[in-house]
Amino acid sequence: RYQMEAMLNHTTKPIVFVTNEFSGCVDAVEMSEIAAGGAEALMLKPSAACYVNVTSGLRHNEEALQKLLFLAGKGLPFLYIPVVDCGINGPVTPAAGMALVNAGVLIGLVLSQLKREGAPYIIPGWGGEGLDMRTMVSPYCAPDPKGMAHALAQYYRLPMFGIGGCSESKLVDGQAAAEAALTLMAETLGGAHLIHDLGYLESGLCGSLAQLVICNEIVDWIDHLLGPIEISDETLALDLIDEVGPDGSFLGERHTMAHFKERWYPDVFERGNYEQWQAAGGQGLAERAVDRVVKILEEHDPEPLPQEVAQAIHGVVERAEASFA
Repeated sequence: RYQMEAMLNHTTKPIVFVTNEFSGCVDAVEMSEIAAGGAEALMLKPSAACYVNVTSGLRHNEEALQKLLFLAGKGLPFLYIPVVDCGINGPVTPAAGMALVNAGVLIGLVLSQLKREGAPYIIPGWGGEGLDMRTMVSPYCAPDPKGMAHALAQYYRLPMFGIGGCSESKLVDGQAAAEAALTLMAETLGGAHLIHDLGYLESGLCGSLAQLVICNEIVDWIDHLLGPIEISDETLALDLIDEVGPDGSFLGERHTMAHFKERWYPDVFERGNYEQWQAAGGQGLAERAVDRVVKILEEHDPEPLPQEVAQAIHGVVERAEASFA
């Protein structure tokens, strides 16, 4: 409840939340409804979705099923995630692990539609992952099963939740940046509709605001890479090419001044020459990302919720505190 209150008060971005117990899910939804302006307003324009962890593909725990039926009944989207670690609670091969995950996904889908036909249902864009048998760590960025779950989600024509922007690294370093870029690109090209875990380090055991800033830069890069290119007389500029000629310069042309800002310019990635980089402090990517975090925290002032809305949300927190006292 404390986390949900903080998120609703300080961000306008969509929220994916997790609760250990069913009552926490109910309270988080109530708080979201208050912020949205009522239950119908939240259903029509959902700004929060519950991540429901399920024991395994073949065993669905009581709290997961309670959340499924509650959220489906309200017509709210949720992520139903059967957990299969290949080699532990499923066969070690990726195909077998994916089969178990898929069985659990379809069980949840049937139950949600029996509860409320057309209830929004989000499935995992992964499956078939397994422990690293050398370390017994469950990796977030293994390439082994990528593509299977993407293909199944597209076959079912269901919304897909993808994992990207994360790393097994314990530091904001080269590995962290490389794995974040690889996973974000893989999920984007795979067609994931909701990509989560940006800024996660240590296989999901901790997070970093500096890593989140780097992920934001990678996302922006991918967005521009895959964005449409306008083809028109203005952008082709064939008349200008003819006018300037093969040996002329376009630097001082009005066309250049009108369009140069449309190109992509990095925020924390370095693009100057060596002298410019030194003059700016000679920092590495992680250091520049930290400086960006400090600047955001110092300068960003989120627009507060209306006082009566914030008070009503806090009332849910107080009620829960009293119930656990």
